[in-house]
Amino acid sequence: MSAPRRIAIVGGGVAGLASAYWLSKHGFKVKLYERHREIGFNPDGVRCGEAHFVRAEEGITPPKNVISKTVKGILLRTCSKKYIVLPKKELNGTMVVLHKPKFLRFLAEIAEREGAEIITGRKIRRKQDLGDADFILDASGCPPLFKPLNRKRLGITYQETIENCNIYPKDFLEQHWLQHEMGYLWIFPKDDRTRTVNLGVGWLLNTKKRRRNAPKMTPKKFLERWKREKGVEGEIVRSTAGLVPLGYQRPLIAENIVFVGDAGIGADELTGGGILRALHNAKVLPAFLSLEKRTERAYFRMLAAEPAMKPFRLFSLAHIFRFIPIPRNLTYAVIFRATARRLYSEIRRIE
Repeated sequence: MSAPRRIAIVGGGVAGLASAYWLSKHGFKVKLYERHREIGFNPDGVRCGEAHFVRAEEGITPPKNVISKTVKGILLRTCSKKYIVLPKKELNGTMVVLHKPKFLRFLAEIAEREGAEIITGRKIRRKQDLGDADFILDASGCPPLFKPLNRKRLGITYQETIENCNIYPKDFLEQHWLQHEMGYLWIFPKDDRTRTVNLGVGWLLNTKKRRRNAPKMTPKKFLERWKREKGVEGEIVRSTAGLVPLGYQRPLIAENIVFVGDAGIGADELTGGGILRALHNAKVLPAFLSLEKRTERAYFRMLAAEPAMKPFRLFSLAHIFRFIPIPRNLTYAVIFRATARRLYSEIRRIE
């Protein structure tokens, strides 16, 4: 099996653009197709909390102009307890909140510098639209273009970006793990001057167990109620909502199509974070596509060799939590430690 040289990428998000960069850097001929007319600065440019753990090992370091805020770590709250997660000093990692549209534009620039061709305003509907590419990377997000997602492995989220917010965790990313849902609420600071935060909530679709006669609760309604209870004030400048693939979305390969980012590895099951995973996914692609036997097993092994990519059986555990009365403070303590390991960090209880 000869190594493919012509690669077509569908989707100009983090996974697609980072893949274009790494593949072009290793001598592949890359064409990337983005359905919007602009990279990043489009309706899909910000559909996440924008938090990211920057590590030199990823090979792509965001410049200062795409970082909205640098923070010390993560403050976790649940069951009247507080934990703090800090990056291990020996790793020299930094936790930041990105300006995601600018970050996407930065990825496009470095990809083009390496020779990638980026075509905007072009919506791909079928394989035939991609010409004679040897391999196709589906980085089209959620839902992906070339396969359905496993609905049992999806999360649902709602987020608001609020200016002049009266709750502003200046030095930390803040997460509140919910006692009655398998999910969490986040408060990510973006701008000290305007006190802008990303405030959102998300939970797993298959863990919701409604009480009899209880009204249907959506993430948006939950967040609105939480804001009333906490007296949250400020001006909502943007809101986003949608489904998020959590964990691996099999198959990872179908004929000459490789699924990357949300279409393949999804977001982290514990944190909901997808940027670090997408960057690592992109970095392994040149080596994978250069293999003589490009199998799903080989692809999965290359991805899972990185600790942050190892599968976590959160959905199986969530199903157990529904029917076995395990105290939330016990289960969350275990999850927090698993979260810290995935973030190359250390955790300690502070209250």
